[in-house]
Parts: sequence; C-alpha cells; structure tokens
Amino acid sequence: MSEDLRLSLPNNKELQIPCDSCDKETFHLVLAEIDQHWDNPAGDGLSEYLTVQCRGCGTISYCHRSFFSEDEEWDEERGCLVRIPTINLYPSRIAGRALLKDAYELPHGLYRVYKETHSAICNKLRILAGVGLRAIIEAVCNEKSAKGKDLKERIDVLVAQGLITKDGAAILHQIRLLGNEAAHEAKANTEPELHIALDVVEHLLMGVYILPKRAAQLQRKPKNIAGPP
Repeated sequence: MSEDLRLSLPNNKELQIPCDSCDKETFHLVLAEIDQHWDNPAGDGLSEYLTVQCRGCGTISYCHRSFFSEDEEWDEERGCLVRIPTINLYPSRIAGRALLKDAYELPHGLYRVYKETHSAICNKLRILAGVGLRAIIEAVCNEKSAKGKDLKERIDVLVAQGLITKDGAAILHQIRLLGNEAAHEAKANTEPELHIALDVVEHLLMGVYILPKRAAQLQRKPKNIAGPP
C-alpha cells in the first residue's frame, strides 16, 4: 500500500454543505486542506481533511471528504462514471435540523438526553436515535413524577396531569414502540421516521418546559401605567 500526503491553502475553493449556525446549506470557503492519496490491491482513494468557513455567518468548522474507486455512479450529463464522495462534518449537522431553540433551558439531565439523541440523528446512528427518543419521553416522565408500572402507563399519567392531550399521548405511544424496537430488536427506523418522531418530541419539550417559562416571564413583566404622551 502506498500513500501521498499533501498540505495546501486553497485559493477561493468552496463547498456547499450544511451550516450549523445558518441551519441550511451554504457555501463554505476552504481555509486549509490536507489531501491523502492512497492505493492498495482493493482500489485507490482520496481523503480530504478541510477546515472550512461559512460564507454567510463566518462559522468555522471541519469537513472530511473521501473518495474510493469502487464508489461510482453513472452521470447522465457527463456520460461517464463519477466517484461519489462520503462527507462527514464536525460538529455533525443536517440542514434544517438545528437544536431546539432555548433547549439549554430544559432540566439538565433531560437536556443531555435530548442533545445526544439529536446528535445520533445527525450522525445517522438510527438504532441509537430510536433508543434516545424513547429515553427523552422517559426522562420527561421522571422529571414530572409520572408514576406507573411501565412507560405506557406513565405516558397516560402525563395526560391526567394535564401536560399533554390524549391525541398527544397516542403519538408518544407510537414513539415508545419505535424505541422498544430499537432497544430490544436492534431495528433501525428510517431517517424520515426519526425526523418526524423528533419533531413530535421537540413539540412536547416546548409545550411542557419552554413555553410555560415564556408565559411566566410575560406575567412578571411590569405594566406600563403611564398614559400616551
């Protein structure tokens, strides 16, 4: 096996990748690049290690882009086979899937479970993501002292406490089953299923924790008793 390692400072080289701050795909300027070419009897490839900066907000992050000779697809426009890159971003992110706004206001343990589950989805760790979604619901039940012999009963207690509706509970039961399959059967749910489930869980966190805090802040806001000038 042979390798060739090269460091460069590209001039105006850009990539279009998701930005963690802009929460969408943007053009990123490549600030520095290390290229590692290699070949062996199985094939040849290229790994690019890139320090990049968003052209929009200026956030700096890291990108690893790799090409392998066996990973090719037919390009109709070019009329030839082209290598398909594998791209990993650090910190990991998906366009349009930023952390819940004001998530830091969640109870500490719940915040950690939510953040790690979000990270699992962004890293496409689909089994761990399913387990994490179930763990978020369980953490809410723990924090709200919703007792029961199993998670099914504890979700129903959240309804009795007035924290969620019966329709909301029905959706959480579906996510509970999704998590059970991931935990006990090592079943990986599809990415669309996981994103929908995370949408629902984030709605739960907003309704149970973040919005009540906002409402309390409005109630404490002093009223302006002075009349118009």
